Amino acid sequence: MNLRLRLFLLFLVAAFVPLGAFGYVVQSGLVEQLEEDHRRQLETRASSARRRIDEMRAADRRAVDALCEHDLVIDRVLLDLATDRFDPAAEQNLVALLPPMMRGRRFDTLHLVDARSGADRGRVLGAGHHPEQVGMRAPELLDALTRAQDRAFVQNVRVVDPSGTHEERTWLAGCMVQRDGAAIAVLGGRFLRDDLAQTLLGDISPVSLGLEAVLDDAGAETIATFDDASGDPVVALVATIDDAPLRAGVDAMRERSLLIALGALAAALLMALLVTWSLTRPLRELEEATRRVAGGDLESQVSERTGEVGRTMRAFNEMTKELASTRTKLLRAERIAAWREVARRIAHEIKNPLQPIQMEIETMRKLHARKHPSFDEEFGPSTLVILEEVRRLNEMVTEFSKFARLPRPNAEALDLREVVEHVASLHGSSGASLEVESPDEPLVVRADRSQFTQVLVNLVQNAGDAAESRHGATGGTVRLVLTPTEDGAELRIEDNGPGIAPDDRLKVFEPYFTTKAKGTGLGLAIVHRIVGDHGGSVDVEDGIDGGAAFVIQLPRSGPPQEIAASLSDTALPLGRPE
Repeated sequence: MNLRLRLFLLFLVAAFVPLGAFGYVVQSGLVEQLEEDHRRQLETRASSARRRIDEMRAADRRAVDALCEHDLVIDRVLLDLATDRFDPAAEQNLVALLPPMMRGRRFDTLHLVDARSGADRGRVLGAGHHPEQVGMRAPELLDALTRAQDRAFVQNVRVVDPSGTHEERTWLAGCMVQRDGAAIAVLGGRFLRDDLAQTLLGDISPVSLGLEAVLDDAGAETIATFDDASGDPVVALVATIDDAPLRAGVDAMRERSLLIALGALAAALLMALLVTWSLTRPLRELEEATRRVAGGDLESQVSERTGEVGRTMRAFNEMTKELASTRTKLLRAERIAAWREVARRIAHEIKNPLQPIQMEIETMRKLHARKHPSFDEEFGPSTLVILEEVRRLNEMVTEFSKFARLPRPNAEALDLREVVEHVASLHGSSGASLEVESPDEPLVVRADRSQFTQVLVNLVQNAGDAAESRHGATGGTVRLVLTPTEDGAELRIEDNGPGIAPDDRLKVFEPYFTTKAKGTGLGLAIVHRIVGDHGGSVDVEDGIDGGAAFVIQLPRSGPPQEIAASLSDTALPLGRPE
């Protein structure tokens, strides 16, 4: 994972995670607040309904007690019963009076039941909700009132309405009044229907009230329970709240939170991209510049900026300037040192032929001064020695002049296969055999045709001489292999000669180092310089059957500019060769 991606992920996490955590906390708090408001609304409505139920119970109890204590109609019925004057006329009169009394006290039912012992016990004296029940018997009402002991209770009561006669579940409050030997049970009731919720609270959405069987429903709030005469719960008034608005609100909030989170993510992505780009752009520029420097371009510079990065950029530019200056100085120092070493070796090589020349001249001078009779006899051989040594000096100076005045490469698009085929055609049929391997497709690099022809001729000639020195006129083998590489080409010239000792492999490219009896020691030095001027490298490896192999790595791009410049800056004029 590269630096840019790591920085991008780091800034993305640093920007989005705190924002996402904050959004999650806020959303959770808002959802909890909505749910709390939802529960509070249910509790508030339930408390209000419970209070109304308690008020209704108290009002019904007061109304029933008032009827039993001091109501004129009830007193008249008691008097009629006590004096045996409760006749059909009194019943009809009571039928007319009970409905207004019932509605005035907001009862749905109103019973007057004979509570005396005897044959008439339980006879209905009047029913404001169902006049046809007058004269019928309802002893179960008396029994229930007795068991309830002044508590309101639930009892099924027969009623009549436009749909017909049927029983209705009714919440009854009653009392017993006795006077002058007469006894009457007064029972006022309310229908336990679903419209009781409308009576208590009206239509308040999303809270709703309803009558249900007495069950443990965790999702509902119980307002009140209604017991039968024995005290057992029969039905409950419960408050429920519709969760749909809450769920819709929560879903809407989550959708908005998701949109906000996506927007925050997009903003975090953009911010992370901008920050990463602003931080890594100079680093990438510095990386590219460093790669160019590693490739040899010491003139590479980067644009300077402010701040910490700017100081790094300025330090890099100063470093490359210093490196370029140092490299130029080193190249010049190396050139001077190389020429000093060459001069030392030249002086040593020139000194060797000068000594026999000096000796022969001194011998001839002595013989000539003495008029020695053998002067004429010694003159011929001595001059031959002198001429041979002068010839050696001339060859040495000529080779050195070629090495010193080697021109800069004149690079052009060159198909190395053509150079290989040309060198192969120059190789004679006698001596070591030459085997050539090259690709079928053109292998083009930028190189100097003449110089690279010279390189291959020198290496092939040296390989042939090495093979012949080991195997004689026949049996020697030289192999020239050209293969493409990722960056250019590889040339391999190998032989089956005696090979090169490991200790000598570091010296073979030095000027005037040779293992041949007649060699000048400049051929491989020239090869090394030409290959180096083209930005390539040449190394010595093992060849065929213990022989030697010279391996050239050549870049496709050709001679680097800095190498050409260094050649022009540091070349030492040696004069015209003879």
